[in-house]
Amino acid sequence: MGAALGLGAACAPLASCGGSAEVEPGGGKPLDGGPEVGEGETIAEASGVKPGSAVPFTDAGSGEPAVLLRLEDGEFAAYSAICTHMGCVVAYDRSEDTLECPCHGSIFDPQSGAEVLNGPATRPLPEIPVKVEGDKVVRV
Repeated sequence: MGAALGLGAACAPLASCGGSAEVEPGGGKPLDGGPEVGEGETIAEASGVKPGSAVPFTDAGSGEPAVLLRLEDGEFAAYSAICTHMGCVVAYDRSEDTLECPCHGSIFDPQSGAEVLNGPATRPLPEIPVKVEGDKVVRV
């Protein structure tokens, strides 16, 4: 799992994830960057987000990195991308289907409300409410 996290100044805000908004499998890039999305605004087109993938965005309410995930069952979930341990930006590991902190190794399970699978974090990532309207995934 650790090899998929990437290296660098992972605790500091980083530049956008590159040309595509979707994080590549095993890329381990911290989920910083992406469009700023406020309440009632579209995060992504549902048909463009495959099960088992993540789309980074910036939560307009907090100004912090966030992530929209399409779970393996096809449902959507969104969470803050800020680790609840020391505030580092987490990365999505598609091969493990987890959100992982590259700073201290906390691992979160997006399939179960981003509960902590491995500490030192003791609290899950905060959930961001979303709903599907037609083919759009909207921040509630």
